[in-house]
Amino acid sequence: MKSIGIKDFMNYKYPTGITVAPDGKHGAFAVVTVNEADNKYDSCLWLMDMESASYRMLTSGKNERKFIWLNSEEILFVANRDKTYAEKIKNGEEWTCFYKMNIHGGEAEFAFAVPHFVTAMKLAEDKLILTIAYDYSRPDFASMDAAARAEAVKAWKEEMDYEVFDEHPFWANGMGVVNKKRMRLAVYDMMSQKTEIISPDYENVEKFWVEGDSVLYTGNLYTEKRDQYQGLYRISLADGSRETLVPQGNMRVDYACVMDGKVLFLGSDMELYGINENPELYAIEDNEINFVAEFDTSVKNSIGCDCKFVDGPGIVHDEDYIYAIVTLRKQSVIAKIDKHGVMTLINDRQGSVHAIDVNDGNLYFAGARDLGITEIYALEKGADAGGEKKLTSFNDEILSESNVCPIEEFTFYYKDVELDGYVMKPADFDPNKTYPGILTVHGGPRTTFGPTFFHESQMFANMGYFVFFTNPVGSDGRGNVFADLIGRYGTVDYDNLMAFTDEVLKRYPQLDEKRLGMMGGSYGGFMANWIIGQTDRFAAVVSQRSISNWITLSMTTDIGFTFDIEQVAGDPWNNLENMWMQSPLKWAHRAKTPTLFIQSDQDYRCYMADALQMFTALKYYGVEARMCLFHGENHELSRAGKPKHRVRRLTEMVNWFEKYLKAE
Repeated sequence: MKSIGIKDFMNYKYPTGITVAPDGKHGAFAVVTVNEADNKYDSCLWLMDMESASYRMLTSGKNERKFIWLNSEEILFVANRDKTYAEKIKNGEEWTCFYKMNIHGGEAEFAFAVPHFVTAMKLAEDKLILTIAYDYSRPDFASMDAAARAEAVKAWKEEMDYEVFDEHPFWANGMGVVNKKRMRLAVYDMMSQKTEIISPDYENVEKFWVEGDSVLYTGNLYTEKRDQYQGLYRISLADGSRETLVPQGNMRVDYACVMDGKVLFLGSDMELYGINENPELYAIEDNEINFVAEFDTSVKNSIGCDCKFVDGPGIVHDEDYIYAIVTLRKQSVIAKIDKHGVMTLINDRQGSVHAIDVNDGNLYFAGARDLGITEIYALEKGADAGGEKKLTSFNDEILSESNVCPIEEFTFYYKDVELDGYVMKPADFDPNKTYPGILTVHGGPRTTFGPTFFHESQMFANMGYFVFFTNPVGSDGRGNVFADLIGRYGTVDYDNLMAFTDEVLKRYPQLDEKRLGMMGGSYGGFMANWIIGQTDRFAAVVSQRSISNWITLSMTTDIGFTFDIEQVAGDPWNNLENMWMQSPLKWAHRAKTPTLFIQSDQDYRCYMADALQMFTALKYYGVEARMCLFHGENHELSRAGKPKHRVRRLTEMVNWFEKYLKAE
C-alpha cells in the first residue's frame, strides 16, 4: 500500500453541486481538480444518467461550476469563453457570461451576458433570479461610451492605491474589502434580455429561494454597522412589490419556503445561546410569526474535512417536507421536517453530507461516507436508513491503493460528561515500539470531529505518529447546552482536552508522553495559544489562523462586533478584564513550548495581528518560535488555499514536528 503523503490531496477529485433535471432522468454536477502547474483548481461539469448511474464529462473547460437546469434537456452555466467580454472585463467592466448546452450533444452556445458579477442563480420560468456583487464606489462602466469609459477607468484605477472605510464590517474573509459593497438581488428576463435590480439600496442579500411567482430572501440593510439579525422578505415577480415577513432586528433566519400556502422558516431569536443557537421552526400566518417546533439540533453540516468543495444547498423542500442536513454528535445525515415540525432521520451512516437535492421524493447528495472522500449518492424515496446508493467512484482507485489508517473510537467521562475519543495509530503499528503523537483540535468551536477521512491526519499517521482528537464542550452536534462556551473559553474546554490526552496515554502505552505535539486552527489556534501558556506537556505546537487577544481581535475582524464580543461575554469598555482573562496573550509569559505559527495575511476572520502578537511575545520571552505568513490567502488556506501554499503549509508542519518530536 502507498503511504499518504503531503501532496496526495492534489490527486483526489471533488464532485460537488449535484442537481437533478426536472424530469428526474439526468443529474449534473461539477468536479473540482487540482491544477498543480497553474497553482489553482479547475472545474468542469459532468452529466449522469440517473437510471443507470453512468456518468460522463459534459464540458471541457477549466472554470465551469455554476449552473442550473433550464429544462430537462438543457443546462445553463457560467463561463468566461467570449473574447469580447474578456476584453471588457480586462478594461474594468464587470460581466458574467452564460452559455446554454443540450445534454444530448452539440457544443455550448453563448446565451447572454449581464453587466454584473453573478454569485448565484435560480430559475423562475422565463426569468433568472440572481445575486450580484454590487460596489457603490465603482462607476457603471458598461453604460458609458468608449471615451468616457477610458477616462472613468483611469480615474477609478488611481483610487485603488488606498481604501476608505466608513462602515463595519469593512472587510470580510474570502471577499476582501467590502466597505460599501453589497450582494443584491436581480432579475434577468430571458425574453426581454433586460436585467433589473430588485432589492433595496444598501441591503445585503444573504440567501434567497424561488417560490412560484415570488422570491423569498433574507436581507440586512445597513449603512454604518451591519446588524447580526436579518429580515425575511418576499418580492412578487409579477409586479415587483416587496413584503416584510420578519422585520430586521428580531431574528436570524436560516431557511424559508412556502408549504400549504404558508411561509415556514427555520430561525432563532438567539436570546439564550447567541449567534450559533440551533434554529426552530416558525410559520407566518396573517402577518404573525408563530412558533411551530423546537429541535435543539444543528441544522447544517459541522463535520470537519480538508477534502471537499461545497456547492449547492444544505436545505431543500418539496410539497410535503423540508429536507435538511443535520449534525448528530459525530456525523451529519439528512432529516425531513413536516409542516408540523416533526423531524425524522432518513439516513444513518457515518460520514458527512455536504449538499443535497430532491426530486419526486428521491434525495441526491454529495458527501463523504465512512473513511471515503467525497462522492455522489442517492437515497431513493421509501428506502430505509441504510439504503444509500453510491453513484460515483472518482476516488475509489486511489483510496484502494493508499494506506488509509483506521480510526479507533471510545467514550470516556470527565466530570460526569461523556466525551468521544478518536485515535489513529501510526501506519505499520508495532505494539512493542513507542511513537510520538499529535493532539489535533478543530475550529469553530462549534464544529465537530468524527471518524472520517482527513488528509492532514492521515498524512501524519502514515509518517509514524499517533493522531488523536475529541470534541470538547463547545462542539456541535449535541445541542445548545453542550455547545455553549460563552464567557468560558480556556476553562472547561481546556480541561476536556487535557483529560482526553490523559485518557489516550492510559489506553495506548505505546504513545510516548514526552513526544507529544498539538495542532489546531481558528478556535483550534486559540487553543494552541492557550495551551502553551497553561502547560509544557507538549514538546511542540502548531498554531494556525489563531486567536491570542480578544480585545484586538474584536476590533479587527469581520465578525468582531458580533461573534467575538458575544463569545467572551464582554467588550473592551464594559468587561475588559473578562476579555483579557480569556486571551492567550495574557499567559504568554509562562510559555516554554516551541511553537510554529501559520497565518494568512488576508485572513479577516482571525486577523494576522493576533498571530503576530503571540509570536512576538514568545520571541520576547526567549521561546523558540517560527512564523510562516502566506500572502494572498485567507481563513480557508488549509482547505481551499492555492495548492502550492497548501503543500508548503503541510511541509512546515511536518518539519516542525519532525524536529521536536522525532529528533534524537
